[in-house]
Order: sequence, then C-alpha cells, then structure tokens
Amino acid sequence: MSKAPCGAVLAVLLSLALAGCGTSQDASIRLLNASAGYSALDVYFELGGTFGKPQISDVASGTVSSYAQITPQAYTVYFTSHGVAPANALSSASQSFSTNQTMTYVAYGDSGEFADMAIGEDQPGPSGGYTNVEVLNADPDAGSLDVYLTSPGLPLNDASPNFSAVKGGHSTGFTEIKAGTYELRITGAGKNTDLRFELPSITLGNLKTLSLIITETPGGYLVNVMALPEKGSLTTYSNPDARVRAVIGLDGSVSASVGSTALVSAAPEGVIGPYELVPAGSDPVTLTVNGVSVAVPSQTMSPGQDYTLLIYGTAGAVKESLLTDSNIPPLSGYSSVRLVNAMSGTTDPISLSIDFLPVATNIPLGSDVPSGSASGTSPYDTQVTATSTGTVIVTDDVTGQTLYSKPNTADTNYATLASGDVYTMFMFGSTSAPSGELFQDDPVP
Repeated sequence: MSKAPCGAVLAVLLSLALAGCGTSQDASIRLLNASAGYSALDVYFELGGTFGKPQISDVASGTVSSYAQITPQAYTVYFTSHGVAPANALSSASQSFSTNQTMTYVAYGDSGEFADMAIGEDQPGPSGGYTNVEVLNADPDAGSLDVYLTSPGLPLNDASPNFSAVKGGHSTGFTEIKAGTYELRITGAGKNTDLRFELPSITLGNLKTLSLIITETPGGYLVNVMALPEKGSLTTYSNPDARVRAVIGLDGSVSASVGSTALVSAAPEGVIGPYELVPAGSDPVTLTVNGVSVAVPSQTMSPGQDYTLLIYGTAGAVKESLLTDSNIPPLSGYSSVRLVNAMSGTTDPISLSIDFLPVATNIPLGSDVPSGSASGTSPYDTQVTATSTGTVIVTDDVTGQTLYSKPNTADTNYATLASGDVYTMFMFGSTSAPSGELFQDDPVP
C-alpha cells in the first residue's frame, strides 16, 4: 500500500496545528517545568476550537520536553496539569508563532499560583570570546535577587552584580559576558551577605547563549538554579546548603553549633536564633548546657530546606528536635501561622486558635502539638485570613488552661498577621509561668 505524501498528511492535521511530518517552516516549541507545585504539565495549541491530544505532554517537574513542531500561525495556548482538559487549564493566552521560530516556555509557581515566561531561542550570536547570558527569576517568593558571576573565590564586597534586583516573574534580557569559568552566587537584592545560592564553578562557552533560571527550594528562602543553553540540554544545580536556627526551650545557658557553624552562645530560655547556612547532609551537633557538654546525634539536612533545632526539656534531661520549616509565603490575603511547643515545665500537648477558630494542630500526628513538636510545615496547612485585629490564644489541651492570649488584660493590642507573611507561635516555660512569642519568620524583602 502506498503512503500518502507528507503534504496530504499536513492538510489533514492542519486544524490540529501539528506539522505531522515536520517542515523547514515549522516553529519548534518546548516546555521547561520549573514548578514545584505541578508534578507534570501538558500544553495544547488550539486553533479554531479543535482539541486533540496535547502537543506537549507529561512534562515532569524539573525537566524539559522535546520540541513540538507547530505550524506558524496564531493559537490559543493552554497549560494544564497532566491529563486535565483545556477547559480546566491553569492558564491560557494568545500566541503567534513565526516561521522557523524556536522557543522554550518556562512554567513555574506553587500550587494555585501557576505562571509562565518564555525564552526566545533565536538570539543573535554574541561577539567572539563572549557568551550571551540572561537570568529568569522563576521564584517570586524569594523576592528581588542579585546575580554575580565572578572569578572563583572573589569576595562579594569586591564585586558588582552582573544582574541586579531581578524580580520574581521577570527576566533580564541577554547580556554578553566574557567566556570562561566563573563562580555563580545569588543574593538578596542589594545585600551581598544574604547568600541564597553558591556554585563554585560554571563555564560560559565561547559564542554560546545561556539562560539561568532561578527556582524555589523546599524551605522557600534559598534558591536553586537551572542552566538551559539555547536549543540545548538542561542542567540543574541544587542548592548545596540548608539553613538552621536554634531555639532554646529549657531554663539554662545553651551554646549550640552545627558542624563549624555557631547557632547560639550562652543563650537563655526563649531565645530564637537567626538562620545560619550549613552544608546539606549529615552534620555533627555540638551542644553545651550550663557549660556541660551534652551528646546529641548528628542531624541530616536536605538541600535548600530550612530547619529549627529545638533544645528543650531541663538542664538535667536535655532533649532536642530538628523541626522542618517552610518559609514559603501563603496565598495573597492569607498568613501562615504554625505552633511550636518548646515548653520545659509540662509535657501536655497544646493548641492554637486565631479569632477563636483552631488553626494549628500537629497534622502529621493527627493531634494537637506535643512537647518538642510543631504543627504542619506547609504554609497551606496553617493558612489563616490576614488581619490587623487578630485574637491569638494558646491552650493546654489537658487542663484547658489558657497559656497565651493576645490581646489580654496587660496587652490590649490585637495581633497583626500580614498578607503573605509566615509566622511561628513559640511557647516556652511551664504552666505556672508560660510565655509565648508570635514571631515573624524571615520576611522576604
């Protein structure tokens, strides 16, 4: 049986906007799924109200698809979760594709916050001895960022960023940078000590074009990087570090370090230490209480994750917990509030209510929050409506005693829980002398 000519096949499939056999005129379009909130994505190119199968299908998070060949014309482009019909698309937009155009869509965002940017892959070549480089900030939660490509080991206070104040959801456009090997570092905008990512060595090739895509981490504050050469293969660089802070929930003088990084020194009960960078992996912990060394197991920390090392109990019976933190902001109009039970004088579980509604329970255990534990780590587990007139109450769930209340007879101010901010309600002390602090966790500028 003879085969139909390629032109006949194209005529049949024109309404589906697929160049079935491929021609030298087709646009080449692919998808990079840089989203942590969507495990797999599809893309439909709709023409004339006709949908077939997605032209780009089942692109897993952290991967880039092969190119789909698209007949050059105008379409409505639909992005969907894998297997979901375009009627329930995450987003859609009109897009015209030109002859021989090559483009990569970059999809990003947490669940409920899908967004996309585009990389044009038909850039004019750079000058001899240079590389074309652009930066895309696909992590809006991280705020504006500075990107440095420096000689390896050069202190940042001796350098200027190559790309400054790159806002979430924005790209920089391409800049020529001399080809060679560089150290890549990313910091908060205008704060060269606020290190979010560090890669000791990345090579920029002569006459090459490269897109650096900043993506989110599980902790929400540090970032990862993807490197996508024009029409090339994806390389992902996971953050080599984690962040950890010490919180002191026992009556004594506590010093703590993780590896060679000091967290607190001679800290009394109620201290909430700052986050410090530590290498991801298994790290030894050094702990002293009232000058006496206390044996603590090594702690294993995942790349890009934030943690609280909670020291609690009594000086004679020291306990520790490594709590997983999330500093990913909640949806607009909401605050995230979790509860940490750092009380030393009781083993009773406790619970939190805001505006007289329970909001923080120990979700993994299906109960209220026991001693040395925290409520759910996801901002969506502990999401509440933002307010400037909040009433915050912490209760002992065995006795029903109110351990903390804001406002109260001594403090008539209501609690402010700002939209998009993350808070931890820390409880310290005993039932006879409880104390608490509603603490805003590392706000992103």
